[in-house]
Amino acid sequence: MRAIIAAFAAGVITVAAAMVFTPAAADQFPVIIKGDKYYDSPISLYQGRWYVERDNATRVCIRNRESRHQYRAVSSTGKYRGAYQFSPELTVGAGWMIQRELRATGTPKREAIQIGRQLRNHPMNQWAPFYQEMAYWLVWRKGKGRSHWPTGPGCPGYYR
Repeated sequence: MRAIIAAFAAGVITVAAAMVFTPAAADQFPVIIKGDKYYDSPISLYQGRWYVERDNATRVCIRNRESRHQYRAVSSTGKYRGAYQFSPELTVGAGWMIQRELRATGTPKREAIQIGRQLRNHPMNQWAPFYQEMAYWLVWRKGKGRSHWPTGPGCPGYYR
């Protein structure tokens, strides 16, 4: 009887640990935000497989030049939005990129689709800061996407 109870307890602990250490992406971060969001820390909220530490200072500089670290920013023309000033077209594309990346890194298909749809249906300045930073790194693509930020020249490491 003790062996059965011990096995049951071990199974419960294993399931509980798995639930704690592998939370769903939507549980970790809200997808859409309300209200002003300002985050000037140099620490990237996204540090997944597309994050490049040596390019982080460039990212912070671009974010400062584009929006003064305001995640709810809207350009004077109303076209570009968010901390990294994405156009509506790039926002939709980034939503698809995030959905694919979530699937590639283990997020269940249904959840990845739900998050992707929420992102594509909202302007970038309504996205949670985590997803704006994830979008930045996916578009940055280890420097290959730097042309999306014309304000980058003068930022450290921009011309690598």
